[in-house]
Amino acid sequence: MTEQWKRFHANDRPGAFFDEHAAGRAKAVPLGRIGTSEEFANVARFLASDLASYVTGTAINEDGGLCPVL
Repeated sequence: MTEQWKRFHANDRPGAFFDEHAAGRAKAVPLGRIGTSEEFANVARFLASDLASYVTGTAINEDGGLCPVL
């Protein structure tokens, strides 16, 4: 839930209530909800910390399961 979501709402569903719009978009996400900015920040904090000192050359999909990994 960020300002970007509010822009999506303004473009896609002008006049509709934001909460209804967000709930509709969240149905497409396997986890059933939209991620928060705090959740994205937590991954960035982890990667910037010593806890991730052995992490190299990887992609982390932080999308609630939208992109299947095979």
